[in-house]
Amino acid sequence: MSKPRRRPVNHGKHVDPARIRRENAGPVHPPSAGRSTEADHPPWTNAGDYLRAAAGDEAPARFGTPSGPVDDYALRVWHNAFGLAVRRRFEPGSPLAEISRTVAAAVHAHEAAALPAIDAEMLVRAELGERVPVGELDPAVEVGVHLLVFASLVDELALGDGELDALVTEAERLAAV
Repeated sequence: MSKPRRRPVNHGKHVDPARIRRENAGPVHPPSAGRSTEADHPPWTNAGDYLRAAAGDEAPARFGTPSGPVDDYALRVWHNAFGLAVRRRFEPGSPLAEISRTVAAAVHAHEAAALPAIDAEMLVRAELGERVPVGELDPAVEVGVHLLVFASLVDELALGDGELDALVTEAERLAAV
């Protein structure tokens, strides 16, 4: 039996899902000086909000890639969050069969995104330090894997809202340096 999908945290405020989609459809930018910090409102940017929407299986994030433009900062946030989740789920040197099962479940759960399982598996293995040929992957596939496999790993790890907030905040902190 599958677990119910977690809704994105909205910090105690009622937020209309259509509003989330509109706000996340625009460009994603790095944090500005003087904006909120992790102490008062994680995450800092739309990139983090989009990650949380993907983890909560919110549209349009359930298809992997945002409809609007994405800047380098957002790509770094998503890559960092993916790496953090992968390293939380797997140890370096994890059996390939274990990685394959998790990736297959993630690809199946996000079937509408049509992610190539072999590419997703290679990105997971690369995050674990294995030398695999990921340099020539389609950037759209990379973004989809980073977002949707991240969402599946968050679900598999059964991260609570606080843990998800901490992971996204750490990904944004790493992307800002």
